Amino acid sequence: MHRGKLYVGLALGVALAGFVALTAPVMAGGKGDKPAKAAKGSRPVSEAHLKKITAALPEKAQATPAKPRKVLIFTLAKGFVHSSIPVGAKAIQMMGEKTGAYESVISNDRAMFEPDKLKEFDAIVLVSTTGAIFGNPKAKKGGNLEDQAQDERLRLSLLEFIAKGKGIVGIHAASDANYQWPAYGELIGGYFNGHPWGKITMKLDDPSNPINACFHGKEYTIQDEIYTFRTPYSRDKLRVLTSIDIEKSGLKKGFNRQDNDYAVSWIHNYGRGRVFYCSLGHREETFFNPVIMQHYLAGIQFALGDLQVNATPSSKASQGGGTK
Repeated sequence: MHRGKLYVGLALGVALAGFVALTAPVMAGGKGDKPAKAAKGSRPVSEAHLKKITAALPEKAQATPAKPRKVLIFTLAKGFVHSSIPVGAKAIQMMGEKTGAYESVISNDRAMFEPDKLKEFDAIVLVSTTGAIFGNPKAKKGGNLEDQAQDERLRLSLLEFIAKGKGIVGIHAASDANYQWPAYGELIGGYFNGHPWGKITMKLDDPSNPINACFHGKEYTIQDEIYTFRTPYSRDKLRVLTSIDIEKSGLKKGFNRQDNDYAVSWIHNYGRGRVFYCSLGHREETFFNPVIMQHYLAGIQFALGDLQVNATPSSKASQGGGTK
């Protein structure tokens, strides 16, 4: 072969190889020979976990639905992504199917909060939805105006959905979200303020409340990632269902709160709507726990409006108000 043609051929070969290398897809970790791993919040639930969920589900709903109910189970996380999200979402879905309390849709698509889509549902369950999932209303203007307009529209849609008579349930890290949107903190009931503990003993702040029926009037010990809360959390606004018994849990007093008020679950009314929050759910095992699943089912049925519950704030109830 002529030496000139040989050089041209080699040059073309090198160029072609470089083009292929530049255009070839690169998987997670920069290695093209291994498939990218799915995000923790979107991994499928294993058969072993499905069996454990099934074994933990309540046999029947605590209240008979007034009409067929539909729940949006929302799983988008923009902050820390909990590995328990798929298990929690599936457990909530399976619980509705088994008991007939509700049908559900699992989604991580923010478009589900558009008013024309959200109106199809009776309640929303937020499964550890960390971060600014509805944008930052305090952000400086000048970004993508279309995105900002959507953020504002979705924020308003959510608040109106609840205020006009629907319900919302927050699971675990649903309180670790939307810090720049104070209206969300008021809606969910409080913001995350650290998780210093693991194993705790819960006391029943409202023993006769139907949502607490699963505890049969007794304290309950559980292992999970345990949250503490900051403003706007207040017993003047919320009816606290369960909280940490500091002494029986063997914990040091005064962490994050000098009043030692460490709620685990609560409810409150928001306009004509209803809110239930429980901080348990960091660990997959929480959704294999029959007692906690009963607690969640009752809370969901309260949010749906099917379980009639006194939601008078704790401070007012202790003063003799809200006995019915």
